[in-house]
Amino acid sequence: MARRSWLVQSLRTRTGVIQWLLLIGAVAFVVWILRTRGDDLKAAFDLTPRLFWLITLSCFGTFLLNGVELQVLAGRFERRIPLGEGFLLGLMVPTLNYLPMKTGTVLNGVIMKARYRLSLSHFTALVAGSSVIHLWMGLACAGVALFAGGSTQTGMAWLFVVGPTALVAGLMWWGRAHTTGRFDEHNSKMVRAAFRAIDGAGMIFSDGRLLAIEMAINLGLIMLWALRTYWSFAALGVDASLGDAVVVTSLSVLFSRLSIIPGGIGFREAGSALGSALTGLPADAGFAASVVDRAVMLLWLLVLGVPATLAMLRLTGVGLSDALQGQPAEGVTADGGG
Repeated sequence: MARRSWLVQSLRTRTGVIQWLLLIGAVAFVVWILRTRGDDLKAAFDLTPRLFWLITLSCFGTFLLNGVELQVLAGRFERRIPLGEGFLLGLMVPTLNYLPMKTGTVLNGVIMKARYRLSLSHFTALVAGSSVIHLWMGLACAGVALFAGGSTQTGMAWLFVVGPTALVAGLMWWGRAHTTGRFDEHNSKMVRAAFRAIDGAGMIFSDGRLLAIEMAINLGLIMLWALRTYWSFAALGVDASLGDAVVVTSLSVLFSRLSIIPGGIGFREAGSALGSALTGLPADAGFAASVVDRAVMLLWLLVLGVPATLAMLRLTGVGLSDALQGQPAEGVTADGGG
């Protein structure tokens, strides 16, 4: 009954309708690729033990860095996350990304509030800030890789490097000029929450040390993903360089972040196909490499991510049904009050 009411509720909202249309389109894209390139993609499921464990080690490194990033960002708001719980969170975040209607993000925020007393508005600032930095580093790496590889796509390379860098520079200037706490005493709870999120973003982009740490973490995340792509190409018998894998990975990052459907299904693969085309590789090779990466990652999310999520829910006392309904847990309000 709860699942049916969630489905009806999602179809009554504009965002819900858009999400379902995008999901249908993405699934149709995947089905079309499988029908037209099915023989080429069979190699995606023929991994040697060596390549499987290399990709697995990269997945584990990603989980660990995810947790470290949450620890660093929460520490900016004077909230401490223990190392062990950080690893559980690093497993939980990509697992919950497969929940529909961004309920995984809602549940992440609820857990951060209930477990670590981080306000939901500050959590919003963390999500927005880390997403911008992740996209910036991914696109900048793609531009550098295109230049280093002697690509003819120099205009695209300059766009990847200059555009996001200019945006982050503007955010840094704004963060240092921004005055925090101006609306802390406002009568409207929604206004307080919105401006607390804005203040939080200003704190992130005005802190040079934090930005440097975030750059290092996200560079590590991009390179770990690129290594998985590189080894996935090797599993497919595709002669691709690490620079090619960086470009493919960066376009996957961009399309995944822009998607609002569960797990970025279809969008991530489309980004990989476009990245392959930019490097001169067959587009279906990039798609297949993304399939390999997703398959190994999903295996470990099922084996480790689901238990880690359930463990965090048990530690926090948060119910999954609350998040699926889009509601915070009892006693948790939007501006962080209890």
